[in-house]
Amino acid sequence: MGPGRRLAAWLSATGLGAALLVAPQAGAQAAPAPAGGAVAPASRTVTLISGDRVLLTDDGRTSVERQPGREHVRFVSYRDDARHLHVIPSDALPLLRAGLLDARLFDVTALRDFGYHDGRADLPLIVTYRGEAARVSARSAVAGATVSRDLPAMDALAVRAPKSNTGLLWRSLTADGTATRSLSGGIGKVWLDGLRRPTLEVSVPQIGAPAAWQAGYDGTGVRVAVLDTGIDATHPDLAGKVIATRNFTEGEEDDRDLVGHGTHVASTIVGSGAASQGRYRGVAPGARVLDGKVCVDGGCADSWILAGMEWAAAEQHASIVNMSLGGPDTPGTDPVEEAVQRLSDQYGTLFVVASGNDGGEAAVGSPASADAALAVAAVDADDRLADFSNRGPRGDDGALKPDISAPGVDITAANSKDGRLGEPGEAYTTVSGTSMATPHVAGAAALLAQRHPDWSGASLKSTLMGSTKPTSPIDLLGQGAGRVDVAAAIGRSVTTAPASVSLPLQEWPHGDDPLLTRTVTYHNHGDADVTLALAWQAIGPDGSPAPAGMFSLDRQTVTVPAGGDATVRLNADTRISSPVGRFGGYLTASGGGLVVRTPFGVEKESERYPLTLVLTTRSGAPATDYSAIAFRLDTFDSFPANDTGGTDGTLEFRLPRGRYAIFSAIFEGQDEQLTSTLLAQPQLDLTGAQTVALDARLAKPVNVTVTNPAARGVWGEFSARTRAADLPGISLEMNMGSLDGFDRAYTGQIGPDQAVDGFSTKINGVLALPGPDGSLDGSPFAYHLAWFREGRMFNGLDRRLSPSSLATVRENYAAQGTGTTGATTAYARARGLSGNFTTTVLPFTLPFTRTEYFNTDGEVQWTKLFQERVPRPGQPANIQTTAEQPDVAYRAGQSYDERWNRGVFGPSLAGPGSSPEWVSRQGDTILAAPPIFTEGSGRRVSGRVSNPHIALYRDGKLLAEAAALRGEFTVPAGDAGYRLQIDAQRAAPLTLTTRASVAWTFRSAHVDSDQPLRLPLSVVRFTPALDERNSAPAGLTYRVPVTVETQPGSAAGTLLRPTVEASFDDGQTWRPVPVLGEQGGWYVRVPHPAADGYVSLRARATDTAGNTVDQTIIRAYRIGG
Repeated sequence: MGPGRRLAAWLSATGLGAALLVAPQAGAQAAPAPAGGAVAPASRTVTLISGDRVLLTDDGRTSVERQPGREHVRFVSYRDDARHLHVIPSDALPLLRAGLLDARLFDVTALRDFGYHDGRADLPLIVTYRGEAARVSARSAVAGATVSRDLPAMDALAVRAPKSNTGLLWRSLTADGTATRSLSGGIGKVWLDGLRRPTLEVSVPQIGAPAAWQAGYDGTGVRVAVLDTGIDATHPDLAGKVIATRNFTEGEEDDRDLVGHGTHVASTIVGSGAASQGRYRGVAPGARVLDGKVCVDGGCADSWILAGMEWAAAEQHASIVNMSLGGPDTPGTDPVEEAVQRLSDQYGTLFVVASGNDGGEAAVGSPASADAALAVAAVDADDRLADFSNRGPRGDDGALKPDISAPGVDITAANSKDGRLGEPGEAYTTVSGTSMATPHVAGAAALLAQRHPDWSGASLKSTLMGSTKPTSPIDLLGQGAGRVDVAAAIGRSVTTAPASVSLPLQEWPHGDDPLLTRTVTYHNHGDADVTLALAWQAIGPDGSPAPAGMFSLDRQTVTVPAGGDATVRLNADTRISSPVGRFGGYLTASGGGLVVRTPFGVEKESERYPLTLVLTTRSGAPATDYSAIAFRLDTFDSFPANDTGGTDGTLEFRLPRGRYAIFSAIFEGQDEQLTSTLLAQPQLDLTGAQTVALDARLAKPVNVTVTNPAARGVWGEFSARTRAADLPGISLEMNMGSLDGFDRAYTGQIGPDQAVDGFSTKINGVLALPGPDGSLDGSPFAYHLAWFREGRMFNGLDRRLSPSSLATVRENYAAQGTGTTGATTAYARARGLSGNFTTTVLPFTLPFTRTEYFNTDGEVQWTKLFQERVPRPGQPANIQTTAEQPDVAYRAGQSYDERWNRGVFGPSLAGPGSSPEWVSRQGDTILAAPPIFTEGSGRRVSGRVSNPHIALYRDGKLLAEAAALRGEFTVPAGDAGYRLQIDAQRAAPLTLTTRASVAWTFRSAHVDSDQPLRLPLSVVRFTPALDERNSAPAGLTYRVPVTVETQPGSAAGTLLRPTVEASFDDGQTWRPVPVLGEQGGWYVRVPHPAADGYVSLRARATDTAGNTVDQTIIRAYRIGG
């Protein structure tokens, strides 16, 4: 594949890499460039199950859009350890704490990343009900939503809630009242129908499959379900192998494998190797496959997976189900994990599941984390753990996971003719991942199931784990029991229960730890007694052997009778002097050529103490509606508590010794009587058991008034934030938001009355004029107010603002399209204190003029965002463009006029302040990310584009290209002439700059510096006077100023007088328009036709160093009406 096609394939595969549990491939010569500079952040709107809408920008800023009937709702927001933003309405907190709502319903980062944003019309949910009797009432309780699928094995319904009806659904679900901590209609819990991701010549011999074949076992008679992206049953290796097919996905009715992942997995299990003369044969070529399509290119919805699991186990009676897919393991048991357990218990099915490819500690994904699942890690050809393979233990309780490992690096298997995982037309493709390791184990299980057709999935799992090739040194958290060895498993007649022993965490201190005892039962499936010698081997957290006396057995040998059981007690004494941390190893039973290994492990807790929070409302009652979080200051771990705690206002943490910040939001009352209190203890030294009283009565009110009697509070945010002095840019924060503005809001500091380094707080809000329905559409004025404080929490706030204390800004917003609306937000920062700023959205119909007021206390600076949108009744508006004006410092008492959204929109290289490197070279890498659509005023604009294209040529030959606006190119070191070309289009309803293209030529050679060198690029800019609809008069010869911009800090020469052409038929024909005036005052005179239409502009220019620019803007501005 040539380098030009390689970039396109790499960029295309970035979506694929996010959708499969396939490890990234090395050696790509080009990649998408990171977003940089001052380009306006892209935005998405996420609709919560409560009907509330949250606007989320790529750079982490958020806005809550006011919805009718929700004017008095309060919010809590924070970021977790994964930097996911959670926004929780106050009326959801009691239900979260009662375990009735999935916390992911308010994880707006996950909702956006799943694609559940404004690009999707509904919110997918899974609703469980309390037994068969509640099924009918549960259907009635999901008012406004449709049931897309029954999931009877799980007592659940897959539900699709149109976003226009989420408010109605919320009211129906909570009809019994959130204060009662129950849902209506016998509903047990509401889950997000989240997305999981599908997670391949020496590998088959590596696990001993040929020895099993030689013994007569190839999987014949065994049914293996592959729940994946579908299977290309026409592939020669899979001819006659697929005996049943069912598509469970929605929106992709095509049964074909359009990705290639499922085909690759299936051929690893059952492939005949026909297209390779047997070289790429699967593990169990005699087995047959059930093709359950539960994944598309974008991922695998939980409800699709659940339906596929039920079909495979209950309808098709599969012995083994391969699930090379997964997602993050959340606290508790999610619906897919529960299904693994239920179906395993009910039907004896073995679910073989990929552990995931994040490469992290305690990162084994779900549903591999389920007890009954056989969780698979990946190793290379030398049985070394792959660096991408997730490690254990299980996050919730420290249980041993993964269970087993198998080859997953550079695995070659069948390539779907319809997929995009491999090269078109090729019979095979080679990829890596735990996805590829999993079918090796599923195939091994099929061979074993043929040998023992009456065995349950639990027996298959136990035997495969007990007969592995163990790792040396022991690596239970990486490879579990070890690498699968099917040749050894085939000959085993003794199984164990459990397959592994996870002893409970032993809390610090350890002087009085109880003696732990667990029983391991050996079952002999043979017809002769077996005597086994017993031994254990274990290591500690530092890799050295566990001390004598820590582990022991109640006997040295055991005889397991034919067809019977025998038991052994494994003891663990963590009082023995030893380091804190995890200890683990193998219990080995051997005799008569038989070796059975059982992994075991226990953790000695490091120094930790109980921290009790007692939360009290302003009326003195125990808090029931609250959120609390503890931030560890020396490691910056977060410990949120939104779905734990009881109704007595008491929260129990068990935390490592260290320094913490404690934040809490406490709510009381309903609707117009709802109060909210934010309390913070900036620093707490936890050196022993401790109780902290979070008493809302200690807080003081926030009172902010302006002289305009019509102004009403429509947003208020109150936040506490802590940051690490030695980790710039890293901070932890809790925000409390209110759609009532500052009304009935209180803040206060608890603990010692002292300043704390790294701690800061802010109070910000918006005042405007709501309409009769409570909406903010078309408010003629807005007040944007913010105050910051370092070291201490605000103990309330009292501000009375006069016009002279504020800056007055007359804002005029033009329209690019027809029938569009606008929306603005404003974010403040002061002295570098920004944090996760949240505000509200102020909408209006374009064009629009409004007077806005900004406070300037404490050197506050304002960043403003404007969006042009397409309204959709009952749905979030489609955001077409976003423009940003960063870090504006206004002066009190001054008046300003600002014009937004005016053309000509085109390429720009200027940058505010320290300009970013729009196009640069470092070493032999060229990075290109220039803004292509920029307002005439210079504001950066992001938005929806179609047919983007970037290409780089070297000495006239194409190096690489891709469907993108940004690129990262690896180039030869020598000096050469380059041409960088970028092109993109914009579609209706936008009618201006419907296409922009620019091409630069320049010379470049290796840059021997650790700093990027800005390349010598220039652009031509046009700034005609345009009205609110970006129009100029028809029938006139119109003056259009022409300016040039060079990339700041580059070696670009002085740009010589450009040549300019105009078109009035969208670029079909062009006519020259002379550039008049002197440099710095260039202009052209464009003869406008008498009829309405558009002017397109084309410019070419050369600088004194020989660098050139050639750019075209189709429909640069409108003429006439």
